[in-house]
Amino acid sequence: MTRMVIRSMVLGIAVMGVALPLHAQMMAPESSASTAAPEPEAGTIAEVRTDGGVIMISNGGPFQTAVPGQRVSDKSRLMVSKESAATVVYDDGCRQKFDKPGVYPISSTCALPAPAVAAAGGGGVSKTLIVAGAVVAAYAGYEIYDRLNDDDDDQPPASR
Repeated sequence: MTRMVIRSMVLGIAVMGVALPLHAQMMAPESSASTAAPEPEAGTIAEVRTDGGVIMISNGGPFQTAVPGQRVSDKSRLMVSKESAATVVYDDGCRQKFDKPGVYPISSTCALPAPAVAAAGGGGVSKTLIVAGAVVAAYAGYEIYDRLNDDDDDQPPASR
């Protein structure tokens, strides 16, 4: 094979490595998260989602068992029992997880802990894009090597 054929093949592989994941992402159906959510109840700031166990909520009175999708105000309190967990999803999309036993006041704003410096598996670059980048880098390296060692092999012989 000539260098021109090799270059064309490597370039084609690189283009496909980038184009296929982008095409798949464009063709994927929209997630249910992108659909319009119902309007929140007046005076509420968040929704409580039970992640397991028994979760109780008080809106100023006695504690009652949380129901799926229950809305709470900034005056509510959340009781997490042993081996239970809940997530409070604020209207702005912020999520606050409660997984230790105790009684927690629901604040008017989401208070998240400081982010970890390097969280493993945290929605980083996909493997396909990494492979595509490696192919493009290999092609660029080949081109640099070829230009530095240009011995005119691509030229037809002068004696024809």
